[in-house]
Amino acid sequence: MEMYFKNQLIFWSISCFSFIFCGGCGEDYQKTVVPVSGFIRVDDDLVTEGYIVLTPVPGSDANPLNSGKSASGTITSNGTFELTTYEKGDGALVGKHIAHFYKPDPEDDEQVVKEKYYPGGQEVELEVIDGNNQFDIHLHADGAPEVVQTGS
Repeated sequence: MEMYFKNQLIFWSISCFSFIFCGGCGEDYQKTVVPVSGFIRVDDDLVTEGYIVLTPVPGSDANPLNSGKSASGTITSNGTFELTTYEKGDGALVGKHIAHFYKPDPEDDEQVVKEKYYPGGQEVELEVIDGNNQFDIHLHADGAPEVVQTGS
């Protein structure tokens, strides 16, 4: 009889452990993302190389403490970008983000572009809304950045 209870205890312990630790496995941990694309300009010229990374703003719906994921994309030769969070071109999390701009090597922290793409060191804040997001980001050598957002 004691062996029966011991086996039952082992069975239920393994079952509970599996439920607790494996129940959240798979792709359910991924938050919903929405399409995000656009253009980046410095004064009136399109930026034709580099990378854009959107980092969630703490306290927003896209807070990294809740989501853990930034979105990134390559700026193409025609000045466009399309963001990726989990899979190529899937977009970004809904919420407020700070945009960061990089030269062609995003792995090197010294490659952050501050003068050409990030004039005056001013942050560029974007708010990704539910639906399709299109941003036209205008950076200026002198003055604050402007962001025009369209989409559905």
